[in-house]
Amino acid sequence: MKKKLIYTYLTLFLAFNAQGQMAFDTIKLPEVRLMESKLSNHDIGIHVDVINTELLAEGSSVDLGNLISGSSSLFVKSYGALATPTFRGTSSSHTLVLWNGIPINSLANGLSDLSGIYCHKYKDIYIVRGGDASIFGSGAIGGSIHLNTELVEKKEILLSNTKGSYGLSSQAIDFSFNNQNLFVSGGLHYLNHVNDFEYVNITQIGRPLSVNDYGVIKLSSYNLDILYQLNKNTKYGLNYWASNLDREVSQNMTTPFSDAKQLDDNKRLLISLNHNINKLRIILKQAYLQEDFSYTEVSKNIFSNYLSKSYISDVDIKFLKNNYSFNLGAAFTNNRLDNNNYTSNLKTEKSFAVFSSLQYKLNNLVLNHVLRKEWQTTFKVPLIPTISFDFKLTNSINFRAKYNRSFRSPTFNDRFWVGSGSNGNIFLKPEESWNKEAGVDFNLKDISFSITAYNLNINDMILWGQTEIGNWTPSNVKKVFSRGVEVSTKIMFNKLIFTGNYTYTKSTNERATTALDNSVGQQLRYVPLHKGNFNISIVDGDLQFSLNNSFTGEVVTTYGEQENNTLDSFVLTDFAIKYKLNSLPISYQIKVKNLMDKYYITYENYPNPGRELLLTINYIIN
Repeated sequence: MKKKLIYTYLTLFLAFNAQGQMAFDTIKLPEVRLMESKLSNHDIGIHVDVINTELLAEGSSVDLGNLISGSSSLFVKSYGALATPTFRGTSSSHTLVLWNGIPINSLANGLSDLSGIYCHKYKDIYIVRGGDASIFGSGAIGGSIHLNTELVEKKEILLSNTKGSYGLSSQAIDFSFNNQNLFVSGGLHYLNHVNDFEYVNITQIGRPLSVNDYGVIKLSSYNLDILYQLNKNTKYGLNYWASNLDREVSQNMTTPFSDAKQLDDNKRLLISLNHNINKLRIILKQAYLQEDFSYTEVSKNIFSNYLSKSYISDVDIKFLKNNYSFNLGAAFTNNRLDNNNYTSNLKTEKSFAVFSSLQYKLNNLVLNHVLRKEWQTTFKVPLIPTISFDFKLTNSINFRAKYNRSFRSPTFNDRFWVGSGSNGNIFLKPEESWNKEAGVDFNLKDISFSITAYNLNINDMILWGQTEIGNWTPSNVKKVFSRGVEVSTKIMFNKLIFTGNYTYTKSTNERATTALDNSVGQQLRYVPLHKGNFNISIVDGDLQFSLNNSFTGEVVTTYGEQENNTLDSFVLTDFAIKYKLNSLPISYQIKVKNLMDKYYITYENYPNPGRELLLTINYIIN
């Protein structure tokens, strides 16, 4: 009977359309916090950082790029209409962003724009450093960011209204409902930001004040999350997230005029089934992702648009027996992208992957081994292994280590782009990396400390370069060696909570790409050697206080014969107070971003705003 049931599940789900990638147990049961299943099952040998948005008093007006940049040791580049993160000295395309376990990076360029993702729906955001393609597939060479929907036992409607500097206006409605077997949450979010901040134009004589007069952002976002528990062994889930982001693309300091506009329209749907049979767990997932993108710049006669669709199916089976845990999974993905900048507009790509993992627990030692094999219609993907362990020396001290291989397939743009003096390369092969890391965690009652050292080698890294005839094209020419140390700590004392993190990243190019390449042995562009953050929060009944400081070290922008061009280091301070009226269902929040009004740049010639004031009023209906 069991075999028949398993076979039926597998057949029905894979036959849906033979598409799939990653599946995760994302549903949060009442008062219980869980990471998605594949991350929680395979977090052996790594340290997972958690950003708590409530502790930082973040509201509906804060995007994921600003959140991560200010409250973690990751470096985020902000330029024009994009905010892209980097891990361990890699590029932005080596960072995988997952929504309930589903990769949401663009099929066109492999990036995930964090400026279009707003964080108020996610209480905890997980950051995983170090690639793990054996679990997540292509793209996670540097690391991954996980956005997981939570469903908790409460019935309420939350109305939120934010007003802020530079014409910021944000409104959100969130609701939660539950009965004995049904958990429902959803929300609507609207944001309008004129974004007309002043800045010092360092590229002009006399360093005059200029205005970012072309940076309007308009966002509408909708989400619905449902969990139905048929019985104690069977749960059904549905997650839906749609967003429309319409924005003007700001000019840089050297450009007096811009008429560029960008429209991103995204729809994401995930259906899941979680079934337990004694010591056997079966998770089935079906996802559909759609991205409708448009970029226009009339003055330069640029009109670019594409429509991408991904159909993702996944089966994950876990079996427990004594000290062993065995996982077996299969995934099938069908990607379709119609782009007016390709030789033939419609491009398709399919992939099928299987993975297995074996975890063994013996006293204080946990050993984990994962093996993934993937077949793609275009590329030959290598066998992807991971070996890791945790060793609990005492109740307070844990040693861990991990050794794994990862890869990133060339994007559709890398292969098929034509236009604006650029041409893709259909002969590209996947990038490949080997990661080694080891660390130790100290956990006492009110104090935790973690330190990790890593060594990352990337081969056949794709680099866009100029040919002899002047065209730009990509090739597998770059070799990168990154190594560093990552530190994080958390201290709780009565009503005081202190969190801090620091990253030292030495990332160098190890191979000359041209005869005139002088970057060999030097720190990579836009990779700070030092990046850190510390936060102090005080929670006293209905009053919450937060003071956050982040430090970003100097970064290289271009290599010179005598001296490199760099961006200066900077420190940013954010301050927030949140107060709830004990007699009324109302809370007030005041936040000051960049409290000291620091001038800073994360990408050459693209300014950032100075001091910003935000006022939020929340009204709860129970």
